[in-house]
Amino acid sequence: MNLPTLPLPIPISEAIPVLSHPAAVHFAVVLPLVILILELINLITKRKSLTITVYMLFVMLVGFFLAAFVTGAVDAKAGWQLLNGDAMAALKEHKKIAVYLIYLSALPILLKLLTLVVKKPWAKIVYLLSFVGIIALTMYQAKEGGELVYKHGVNVEAKVELDDKLEQLQDELDDLEESYDEQIEALEKQISDMNVTATETSTTAVAVEKRVNAEAITEVVETNATVVKIDVNSTKSSEVNSSK
Repeated sequence: MNLPTLPLPIPISEAIPVLSHPAAVHFAVVLPLVILILELINLITKRKSLTITVYMLFVMLVGFFLAAFVTGAVDAKAGWQLLNGDAMAALKEHKKIAVYLIYLSALPILLKLLTLVVKKPWAKIVYLLSFVGIIALTMYQAKEGGELVYKHGVNVEAKVELDDKLEQLQDELDDLEESYDEQIEALEKQISDMNVTATETSTTAVAVEKRVNAEAITEVVETNATVVKIDVNSTKSSEVNSSK
């Protein structure tokens, strides 16, 4: 079902102050209850003055519904950019019900006139039941409007300030994360350089150790060879002396 449009004879004035919606909507919520109470009283008293009063209140009700719609549109426009996806969806649903209520506000007047033409009990029953249904829809609309304020924070100054602080903290967090990444990258580079240096040092140490060992072995071999040569020479000298 598409959202019905509500063409207004004049554009919504920018002179309407923001946050005028609560003042207008309170009348739109309470007035139907007042009319219903008067109608129930008039079922017993059957006073013509009450009937005329009810007609006047119905006209006022249409005016308050329109006022609530216009002021609500102004408030919604002011706070729309600060809403998240769920709040936007709730606000759209709130607007849709508001349009339906404005259309339906003319129905009780027509049914009230019908009771004057068709003077049957069923006509009054249909009129009262339809009016009670509109009242129930109005109460539901009021509940949804309260959730927009208290749950989603529409046009709540504290929420705006909190969102600004949250955005500022998010920027600071992004800067810290960027700085952290740079520091981690620098540390990883230092560790990599240290590992390369350690590897080179270890390789050099192994080479030096092998060289020292090789020199030691060579020296031992040369020493043993010298000892053996001396022993051979000594043995030969002894043999010569013995033969003499």
